Amino acid sequence: MHGTDISVPKGPFVTRKEAAEIHLRCHVKTIDRYVAAGALTKYKFGRKTLFLLEDVLALIECVGVLPPTPSRGRACAPFLSLDMVTFIALSVATLWATFLLLH
Repeated sequence: MHGTDISVPKGPFVTRKEAAEIHLRCHVKTIDRYVAAGALTKYKFGRKTLFLLEDVLALIECVGVLPPTPSRGRACAPFLSLDMVTFIALSVATLWATFLLLH
Protein backbone atom coordinates (compact mmCIF):
# COMPACT_ATOMS: atom_id res chain seq x y z
CA MET A 1 0.00 0.00 0.00
CA HIS A 2 2.79 2.42 0.91
CA GLY A 3 5.33 0.79 -1.38
CA THR A 4 7.27 -0.63 1.55
CA ASP A 5 8.78 -4.02 0.94
CA ILE A 6 8.99 -5.79 4.27
CA SER A 7 10.77 -9.08 3.80
CA VAL A 8 9.58 -11.61 6.32
CA PRO A 9 11.72 -14.74 6.62
CA LYS A 10 10.03 -17.93 5.46
CA GLY A 11 9.71 -20.89 7.76
CA PRO A 12 8.10 -21.90 11.02
CA PHE A 13 8.48 -19.61 14.01
CA VAL A 14 8.63 -20.48 17.71
CA THR A 15 8.00 -18.35 20.76
CA ARG A 16 10.67 -17.47 23.29
CA LYS A 17 9.25 -19.98 25.75
CA GLU A 18 9.15 -22.76 23.13
CA ALA A 19 12.71 -22.01 22.06
CA ALA A 20 13.89 -22.13 25.67
CA GLU A 21 11.97 -25.07 27.09
CA ILE A 22 11.43 -27.38 24.12
CA HIS A 23 14.38 -26.84 21.82
CA LEU A 24 17.29 -25.45 23.85
CA ARG A 25 16.15 -26.77 27.25
CA CYS A 26 17.32 -23.66 29.07
CA HIS A 27 15.80 -20.76 31.00
CA VAL A 28 13.93 -18.06 29.11
CA LYS A 29 16.47 -15.48 30.31
CA THR A 30 19.18 -17.46 28.49
CA ILE A 31 17.31 -16.80 25.24
CA ASP A 32 17.52 -13.08 26.03
CA ARG A 33 21.27 -13.45 26.55
CA TYR A 34 21.66 -15.18 23.17
CA VAL A 35 19.74 -12.33 21.53
CA ALA A 36 21.86 -9.70 23.31
CA ALA A 37 25.06 -11.48 22.24
CA GLY A 38 23.86 -11.60 18.63
CA ALA A 39 23.77 -15.39 18.53
CA LEU A 40 20.00 -15.51 17.92
CA THR A 41 17.87 -13.17 15.82
CA LYS A 42 14.45 -12.17 17.08
CA TYR A 43 11.52 -11.03 14.96
CA LYS A 44 8.87 -8.69 16.33
CA PHE A 45 5.32 -8.99 15.08
CA GLY A 46 3.46 -6.30 16.98
CA ARG A 47 4.01 -7.12 20.63
CA LYS A 48 4.95 -10.72 19.90
CA THR A 49 8.59 -11.81 19.74
CA LEU A 50 9.26 -14.89 17.65
CA PHE A 51 12.30 -16.82 16.51
CA LEU A 52 12.86 -18.78 13.32
CA LEU A 53 12.95 -22.47 14.16
CA GLU A 54 15.85 -22.82 11.75
CA ASP A 55 17.89 -20.27 13.75
CA VAL A 56 17.08 -22.02 17.03
CA LEU A 57 18.13 -25.40 15.63
CA ALA A 58 21.35 -23.87 14.28
CA LEU A 59 22.04 -22.48 17.75
CA ILE A 60 21.61 -25.96 19.22
CA GLU A 61 24.51 -27.18 17.08
CA CYS A 62 26.60 -24.10 17.89
CA VAL A 63 26.02 -24.22 21.65
CA GLY A 64 26.23 -28.00 21.84
CA VAL A 65 23.02 -28.86 23.68
CA LEU A 66 23.04 -32.54 24.56
CA PRO A 67 20.25 -34.73 23.22
CA PRO A 68 17.58 -35.67 25.76
CA THR A 69 17.88 -38.99 27.52
CA PRO A 70 15.40 -40.71 29.82
CA SER A 71 17.72 -40.26 32.81
CA ARG A 72 17.77 -36.48 32.68
CA GLY A 73 15.00 -34.11 31.75
CA ARG A 74 17.18 -31.11 30.97
CA ALA A 75 20.34 -30.84 28.95
CA CYS A 76 23.36 -30.68 31.17
CA ALA A 77 27.04 -31.25 30.87
CA PRO A 78 28.04 -34.84 31.49
CA PHE A 79 29.45 -35.49 34.93
CA LEU A 80 33.18 -35.98 35.29
CA SER A 81 34.31 -39.47 36.04
CA LEU A 82 35.90 -40.19 39.41
CA ASP A 83 39.24 -40.76 37.69
CA MET A 84 39.07 -37.31 36.08
CA VAL A 85 38.15 -35.64 39.37
CA THR A 86 41.05 -37.40 41.10
CA PHE A 87 43.43 -36.33 38.34
CA ILE A 88 42.32 -32.72 38.58
CA ALA A 89 42.58 -32.69 42.39
CA LEU A 90 46.09 -34.18 42.29
CA SER A 91 47.18 -31.71 39.61
CA VAL A 92 45.95 -28.75 41.64
CA ALA A 93 47.60 -30.10 44.80
CA THR A 94 50.88 -30.56 42.92
CA LEU A 95 50.74 -27.03 41.56
CA TRP A 96 50.07 -25.58 45.01
CA ALA A 97 52.90 -27.61 46.55
CA THR A 98 55.29 -26.45 43.83
CA PHE A 99 54.20 -22.85 44.31
CA LEU A 100 54.65 -23.00 48.09
CA LEU A 101 58.08 -24.64 47.80
CA LEU A 102 59.33 -22.01 45.36
CA HIS A 103 58.14 -19.06 47.42
